[in-house]
Amino acid sequence: MNPEASIPSFAEFLVLPLDALRPLLPEALIYAASGTRRAAALAGVPTQGDAFAAWTQGELWRTVELFQRCGARHLIMPMLGPSQFDEVTADYREHLWRWYLQGLTGAPALAHYRRMGWRVRLACSEFIPALRQAGQLLAAETPPEASFTLWCYAVPDYDAPLQWLIEAARRAVVETASESIPAVQRVLYGEAIPPVTLYLGTGKPQLSSLQLPPLLARGPLQGYWHQKPGYSLDEVGLRQVLYDDVYLRRTWRADKAGRAEQSLAYRQAWQSAPILGLGTRLGPFWYPTPLEAVEGSSV
Repeated sequence: MNPEASIPSFAEFLVLPLDALRPLLPEALIYAASGTRRAAALAGVPTQGDAFAAWTQGELWRTVELFQRCGARHLIMPMLGPSQFDEVTADYREHLWRWYLQGLTGAPALAHYRRMGWRVRLACSEFIPALRQAGQLLAAETPPEASFTLWCYAVPDYDAPLQWLIEAARRAVVETASESIPAVQRVLYGEAIPPVTLYLGTGKPQLSSLQLPPLLARGPLQGYWHQKPGYSLDEVGLRQVLYDDVYLRRTWRADKAGRAEQSLAYRQAWQSAPILGLGTRLGPFWYPTPLEAVEGSSV
């Protein structure tokens, strides 16, 4: 049987009912948006002050609702990282913790979580003094069990996650090797979280301890980088990613007989292959170099 023959067209996938789409979404995935100030500027919203924070919160909620509607169970969202604390932009760095905490634990946010049925947690907050109280509040004010959990993740220092992991391993009570990862996860997160298999980022294709919380990426992690800044992902974009992840990237076969020879039909594509990740400058920003379509390709 030719596995390619069973791949639906993207047009068919695009109109797939949500009930059929939901089982295709990974049990746990990461969505790491960036460029929120750029998105605000493009939308005509001030890029500093409380108006920016309020607008960004609304965009964040809209995106989280999209993932919930499409069947996500554990959505991990890196939100605040070391580079933001290194900024000297006026009226920005000094408000980061306030915006972050008020946006996640203020009365409007808690009301929204209850209305949507979200369980919200601050990943590794017990290891971050500035977030410990907020993490405890969210654990108390959102459901202990729910079909959907939003994990918010902040890293004030790139070395901090490794320090947290070492400390969690010291605290964990482990009797067998098979228990080690779930036990350490329970110290870090309060529970065991399924392995993350899908990563959606923004902008430059890069990864760090900010984007990958400890012990969550334990196997193959399929990565995608959206080039629209901010919380701009829509359902069409999410379906594009899922279509690629489910039907186009899963090419492994146990029997490789004759497989390499099939590359001869696409000789030009393989012998003039581009380097993914190369880009250009658009003013002060990086943008990926557009790829030319290759004759014989199905893309």
